[in-house]
Formats: sequence, structure tokens, C-alpha cells
Amino acid sequence: MNLRLLPLLPLCFLAACAAGRKDIRLTSEPSIERALDIVNSTGQGRPLLKFLYKNPVSFEYSNTAGRCHKFSLKNRRIFLPPGYRGSDLVLALAIARAAYIYRLYTESGLDEIISEEEELGALFQARLALEINLVNADFSRAGGAPEIKNDFCTYVLENSAYAMAQARKEALTPDPECQRPLDTMENQRVWLEKTLRAINDETFHQLLYERDMARVKKGAMTLAEAARNDAFMRAMPTYEFYRYQRTFYDKQSDIFTRFSKLYAAEIREDALWRAARQTDIDRAREEFSACNLP
Repeated sequence: MNLRLLPLLPLCFLAACAAGRKDIRLTSEPSIERALDIVNSTGQGRPLLKFLYKNPVSFEYSNTAGRCHKFSLKNRRIFLPPGYRGSDLVLALAIARAAYIYRLYTESGLDEIISEEEELGALFQARLALEINLVNADFSRAGGAPEIKNDFCTYVLENSAYAMAQARKEALTPDPECQRPLDTMENQRVWLEKTLRAINDETFHQLLYERDMARVKKGAMTLAEAARNDAFMRAMPTYEFYRYQRTFYDKQSDIFTRFSKLYAAEIREDALWRAARQTDIDRAREEFSACNLP
């Protein structure tokens, strides 16, 4: 047994007995269940698990290539790399990041995962790693998990801004196996302006179609889903279509504003957390001083 987890066991027991938990299963995989208990045993993770039980999503191992989490948002499923099975702690970090991103997506109302969510997810994952007192050996048991270790080392040995920049670089690098490149807040803002112009010059339907096809290309949407959306728009009566356009723009504008505020608030929270955990960061710097940062 990992002795570093002994202080967490009472909390795990309490989590297992929480009201309503037996009625909701977030996974059918025993290893993922253990990792969820680890997340739930931390100060950072408890509110996240509470959110997940109110907004259930299924965690599964991916059967496709790519050492990254993947989302099937409409089906409320999150896929994890099976290579993390060897370490419950590393698996917990992968789950925490994906779940945190899912919470941001849900609370903001966005209809896709964007780069800024991955940036905040990298910070959250690093904070959780510090809470569970992660060491080099944990990564070794998960095949090295360089994609997680590099982000953690960047947070510890550099700073939050550098860690966010690295996460952004990864999110914007084309990789269809990992549903990348992701969109950005800036692109969302520009697209919102295009939406308003498209309403005025009657190219709104074409704009939405082009957006869906771009999502198909990067693996975030299936061709069948794009076709259904297109058919839905074409079948809409003219008067209803005009009303839909305006409602769509107003809703997307509200979502953009909401996420912008959420993004700023999460960055402030990370800064406060870092300032209060300097001792933990210094310990981790010593443990991971040999990291080869990208």
C-alpha cells in the first residue's frame, strides 16, 4: 500500500458513503473508481466530485490512439489513456484535469472545448499533484506519462503563466487523435462578430455549416451530426429562422462574457493558492529538479 495515501483513507470512506453516491456511477472500471476516490480525498478535488455527481459523466478507457483525454460531449463520456492504469495517482491527475475541463465547459455553456480550458486544466492538475505529494516513481509506474509530468514540472519549476503557455501550445498543435487543434477565446470573439455580420447579409446558415465541417475535420464532431444540424437549419420556416439567428447570437454573446469572467476568476484563484503553498512547491522542485522541460 502507498503509505502516502493512508491519511486519505478516512476521507475516501466518507466519500463512498456519501448520500446518493450509490445511485450514480461515474465508471465501471475499478482502477478509475480508485482514482476518483483519490481526487475526492483532496481539497481541490472534493468540490469537483460533488459537481460530477450532480452532472454525471462516464469515465472510460480509450480504445483509440493518443495519450490524451478525449470528450464525447453530447454522450457525456470522457475517455482516458489506458497507459495510466499502472499508477492510481497519475490516473487521478488525468481524471481531475478532464473533469475540471468538463466542469468549465458545462458551467460556461460553451458548445466545444477550447484552449483556455486546457490552460486552466493544466493549473488545476498541477495543484492536485502537489496536494497528493506526487513523486517521480509515480510517473514511472504509468509508463513515464510525459504529457502529464512535463506540465507539472513546468508549473513547479517555472510558473503558472509558463505552464498555461505550454498547455496552449499543446492544445493548438494539430493532432486529430486528441481532437486538436482546439479553438481559442479570441477565435470565438471573432466568430461572434462574423455571426452578427452573417445575420445582416443572410449568410448565417453557411457560417454555421462551415463551423461544423471544421469540427468534423478535427474530430470534435461526426459527419452525421453535422449533416443533422444542416438538415435542421434547412427545414426551419423563414420567420422561425430569423428569430433563431437573433436568439443564437444573444446566447453565444452571453456565453462568451460568462467564460471570460470565469477564466479571470480561475487565474486569480490559482495565484492565491500558489502563494499559500510555497513550501509544497519548494519540496516538489527538489523532487523534480531533473525534469527535462520542453
